[in-house]
Amino acid sequence: MRKSMQPIGPISTRPTMEGQAIYLDGVLFAYVAESKLWFRTDDESDLAWDAAGSEWLRRPKKDGTLGYEPYRSAPDGAYMDEKDLRKWAKQGLAAGRRAKQN
Repeated sequence: MRKSMQPIGPISTRPTMEGQAIYLDGVLFAYVAESKLWFRTDDESDLAWDAAGSEWLRRPKKDGTLGYEPYRSAPDGAYMDEKDLRKWAKQGLAAGRRAKQN
């Protein structure tokens, strides 16, 4: 995965309780958790993720209910096509940068 995303820039990872957080230029834009790759999303990019059939990342909240996190699963094709993976990584990076600005 790291090699596949290199064309968008040098990524770094940090361990989290659930898996690995993925950064580029200090921007958190993806996670590897639950054996899946999850990219950052926001209102501006949600339609593209919806069209690709991506799931929302859901995690238990303190009250036991499941809450939605601002991350969507990589479409199945992204795991087999480096160009497609980079396209979705760029979507996640753009959403991560917008979130960092707010």
